[in-house]
Amino acid sequence: MPSTRSAEPDDEELEAGTGETEAAAAQSAGVVATLTGADVSTPVSVAQLPTPYDVAETVTSPLNGQERAHLAVCEQALHGFRKSVIVAGKALDIINRARLYRETHATFVEYLDDVWEIRKSQAYRMIEAWPVAAAVSPIGDINEGQARELRPVFTDYGQEAAVALYRQVKELRGDRKVTAADIAEARTVLPPARQLARPDQVRDALAAAAAEGRVPRLAPASPQMPTQASAEAQPDGGDVDQGKLDDGADAIATMERALAQQRQIYDALGGGILTAAILYDPDRAARLRHELRQYANRTAYRMRDTAAGHEDAADEI
Repeated sequence: MPSTRSAEPDDEELEAGTGETEAAAAQSAGVVATLTGADVSTPVSVAQLPTPYDVAETVTSPLNGQERAHLAVCEQALHGFRKSVIVAGKALDIINRARLYRETHATFVEYLDDVWEIRKSQAYRMIEAWPVAAAVSPIGDINEGQARELRPVFTDYGQEAAVALYRQVKELRGDRKVTAADIAEARTVLPPARQLARPDQVRDALAAAAAEGRVPRLAPASPQMPTQASAEAQPDGGDVDQGKLDDGADAIATMERALAQQRQIYDALGGGILTAAILYDPDRAARLRHELRQYANRTAYRMRDTAAGHEDAADEI
């Protein structure tokens, strides 16, 4: 067990685990391999985990051989795949529903707190997220935040619509990494579920919104070419350097995208977001608030410095 408690364990803490858990996993290795094809000394894939199953709340009997093997492989999954919401969430789902913790702990919450140091709310978010993540990205390249933003689509529109939304967001982002914020923005332009006759309409709705600039995070870069009037307004009245015009058009497009993102950030951070974040994790909330302020100040300074440089250059003309 880690000696220092934290709100959410990091990878090293979860991988460290407990001596008792490691011993149980080692003892069950042969049974686990037979049942799941998994060696508990190696990473466990989502396909190697059993299907979650329920047992009665009143069951107090010791675990049988199969249940002991299921517990071992689920805990191995949690050790080796802390970053995978699919595997870790499914493992927690199995342990909770089958009450595989019952030999050592009275409740699932006690098991979470003692063995993994995971909060109940965090564990249930992972349990809720894994079916969504598994449906959208079977290879496991989706994190908890992304799965959480996809869950309303999965619930209200269905699995195919959630898959279509995620794939369209990835397509629109291109080489840029997809974030939970991208998915959250994409959800805002979906038509009501009752109006969605086919899942592929999700792709059409997102593509149209991106083209119209209603989802700034997903809009492709579209540099604006300078007009004839702007070219005629050059101070020297001579030939215009096309390279400088292209650079200027790119700069304007970049500033427009940055402004759209800042407006979105401003809107997203209202409505008690800070209070809720502090209640959930004070340390992370304080760090994020500090970094948000820091980058806001840096942005203001960079724009001021650029403007000052432009004024100095204008004075020299």
